[in-house]
Amino acid sequence: MNAKKLIGTALSVVLCASMLAGCGNQKNETETTTEKGKKTLVIGDTTFNSSNEENNVNPHDAYSGWACIRYGIGETLVKYSDTMEIEPWLAKEWENVDELTWKITLQDNVKFSSGRDMDAEAVKECLEHLTENHERAKNDLKIDSMEADGQILTIHTLEPKPALLNYLGDPYGCIIDVDAGFDDGIVAGTGPYIAVDCQSDDHLTLVKNEDYWNGTPKIDELTIRTITDGSTLANALQSGEIQAAYGMAYESYPMFENDAYTFSQISTSRCFFGKMNFDESSVCADPAVRKAIAMGIDKKTLSQPYWKAMVMWQMEYFRKVPHLAEIR
Repeated sequence: MNAKKLIGTALSVVLCASMLAGCGNQKNETETTTEKGKKTLVIGDTTFNSSNEENNVNPHDAYSGWACIRYGIGETLVKYSDTMEIEPWLAKEWENVDELTWKITLQDNVKFSSGRDMDAEAVKECLEHLTENHERAKNDLKIDSMEADGQILTIHTLEPKPALLNYLGDPYGCIIDVDAGFDDGIVAGTGPYIAVDCQSDDHLTLVKNEDYWNGTPKIDELTIRTITDGSTLANALQSGEIQAAYGMAYESYPMFENDAYTFSQISTSRCFFGKMNFDESSVCADPAVRKAIAMGIDKKTLSQPYWKAMVMWQMEYFRKVPHLAEIR
């Protein structure tokens, strides 16, 4: 059988995310089927590390929400469509009752991997813990109080928050069962995969959620290996040590630009800005310096479709590409 390999590359400097898939004659496959028929997948990831503030999969810890949602452990109340419209996910409908009040109705029959029902009380506890432990979320959400009634959660904000749902779609907004605890940075979410072993800066092991509410996961067991060096990641993929890669270095692209691999990409909203210090003591206070910097930017290359800024929320990449329930 031809080997099937997959590379998922986040283009972190610009606004797109990429994936490369290919067929070759390596022993390993995109899905490795064991003798017992269990489908496994090993992914190399340059971003899952403490230096990137992804210490674990606890969305209430710094930027670890990205790993939580990227690997299908947690899900948020809402997600985004290709046209940037908010769509239901764990919430099925909502109402902005007044400028300080939101009423959110949750999906029925959803359980956390801990076995607990995902109801309004569980979501309330999750958001309370989030705002107590995550400063950015606290400042974004501005939650004053909440009431839980069955599957209906009412949120009162300290000030008008017309973008509240957008913030609830941030990876830190993954809904988890806080009663299940946070041992070793592992949380109980509602997603298609369950984290069973998490060693910061080394690896993450997941198994499929047999009781997943929104479909059947296609992989039985996933291993995420932290490989921070881009060249090492590329070599591991070529040798068959891993079957997929996330965060491939640009300089490694040429070795995969052949018939054995298929490269695909999807746009996101990730954008980086270069700011100049206009303080009188700064070299950038000199207009000539600023002009020289502007002239040094290769605008022609950056205007190509591959690099163009596509106004897409970065969550969209995680929803469409590495949502591992979709990998076959």
